[in-house]
Amino acid sequence: MHVSVPAVLPVSRRASIPAFSEIRANAVAGLVAGVIALPLSIALAVAVGVPPIVGLYTAVFAGGAASIFGGSRFNITGPTAALVPLLSHVVLVHGAAALPMVGLMAGVLLLAMSRLKFGSLVRYMPGTVIIGFTAGIALSIIFGQVNTFLAVSGTDPKLEHFHAKAWDTLQHLGSVGWTTPLVGLASLAVLLVSPRIVPRVPAALVAVALITALTWGFGIDTPTLASKYGDLPREFPSPSLGFWETGLFLDLLRPAIAIAILGGVESLLSAVVADGMVSGRVRHDPNGELRGQGIANLIGPVFGAMPATAAIARTAASIRAGATSRMAGVFHALTVLTLTLALGPLAGHIPMTTLAAVLFVVAWRIAEVPEVMNLLRRAPREDLVVLVSTIFITLFFDLTYAIGFGVLASTVLLVRRLSRVPAAAALMPDETGRIAQVSPELGELIKSRPDIDFFTAQGLLSFHSASAFEYQLQGDVQRPLILRMKDVRHIDTSGLLSLEGIIEHRRNHGGRIILTSIQPEIRPLLERFGILEMLGPGNVFEHTKCAIASIDHPGSDPDEDDEGAAA
Repeated sequence: MHVSVPAVLPVSRRASIPAFSEIRANAVAGLVAGVIALPLSIALAVAVGVPPIVGLYTAVFAGGAASIFGGSRFNITGPTAALVPLLSHVVLVHGAAALPMVGLMAGVLLLAMSRLKFGSLVRYMPGTVIIGFTAGIALSIIFGQVNTFLAVSGTDPKLEHFHAKAWDTLQHLGSVGWTTPLVGLASLAVLLVSPRIVPRVPAALVAVALITALTWGFGIDTPTLASKYGDLPREFPSPSLGFWETGLFLDLLRPAIAIAILGGVESLLSAVVADGMVSGRVRHDPNGELRGQGIANLIGPVFGAMPATAAIARTAASIRAGATSRMAGVFHALTVLTLTLALGPLAGHIPMTTLAAVLFVVAWRIAEVPEVMNLLRRAPREDLVVLVSTIFITLFFDLTYAIGFGVLASTVLLVRRLSRVPAAAALMPDETGRIAQVSPELGELIKSRPDIDFFTAQGLLSFHSASAFEYQLQGDVQRPLILRMKDVRHIDTSGLLSLEGIIEHRRNHGGRIILTSIQPEIRPLLERFGILEMLGPGNVFEHTKCAIASIDHPGSDPDEDDEGAAA
């Protein structure tokens, strides 16, 4: 019975108000995440092919909304490297103006996925597929930034596929000078060395600040953000739906689906990593997180943002800095907004090659090279086919195809492996004389009745095992057959049809089949399909020993049916 205690309510309200120390801890964590997000948001926007301010707006508006409405207390949302190949494809084919629209469509799809409780299903995507397309994405980013890193000129910006772009780059290497590559190499050196010298300061921030100061101070001639995109705007963006173009809806539907799926997977992976980094029993709500990401991708495009998802590295940095709640994500968004308005004019001096170097390091980290190499050495051969194929399809064709192929191939391999597992096993004594699947008492009883066939059905009676199940139970159709169903946790229509066929076949040849130990979740399915009615109550028992007792010994006079033993 529910008892209301009004006197406790003011205390709970006071307890729900965060203490100043908690606010301060999350403000510091948000500041750290925001400082990390600033150069990454600029670099990722440039990698997609849109002005840098778009990436900053994404961190501010989508990041803030996801933290407020999401199902994870710790996720930091913004532009991420995982979405770069998909978004750059949209920009290349439909122009930068299509990004807010595809983001809005992905947001609606994420809300639908949340409503349909897809959060738990997304977590079951095969690990080899996730690692494969992540590695493919990393390679796409690295090769996509080569032209910017070297300042290659004269290349065709309309080329989309890796092999075409790589050949085009090779043909124009003669246009490369020495200044920009040296600046890029210096940027890489700072990115790799600074964590050892100043581990508390984000390496990307150190590299961007130091190399920008040097190139600007010494007047080094190299392409910068301002030379390509102009100065960053310093005013607050006005909300608008003017980007919507109904004629593009069908063209953008497929990339929107891919963005929603990839964004959902990335966000849930980040939430799982975050839960593992903190103590306590409170875990993220997967469907709530999909809802939050959906809302973020509805709000962000209205303010000029591109599609966003949770960023694992920024989330981890926020937790290490002391984040305890979703306030850290909100402070992260406010930090990026403040820095954008305050430092906008200075950002124009950032060398493009430095941003490319930042993306090289980011891509190398998300590629999880040690894990990929470990899988290549130790994983089963069939899984390696899925892994390598997913990488190459992502790199040479399209991420959507890679995800589809990976999931399909993994499903086919799973069914193939399941089909190798016997659907039913005969209850026979092993070399020690014991029947391992049953208790010693029941084992002795089974061995005393060699006139009966004893089988136990195993695991899943489904389309993958129905034919093998039927084949295994053919045997001598005139002998009584007792089939234990204790280990059957799932049965589909194919399994039910197979069981029905076995019963009819035995009956037509004068044989008898008895089912025992039916699990509670399976019994309603057998009843609805008519299996139990077909058998009759005298052939369905709760215990195998009762079923044995109902079968007369060969040559003995038939006794009355043991009706009390029937289930």
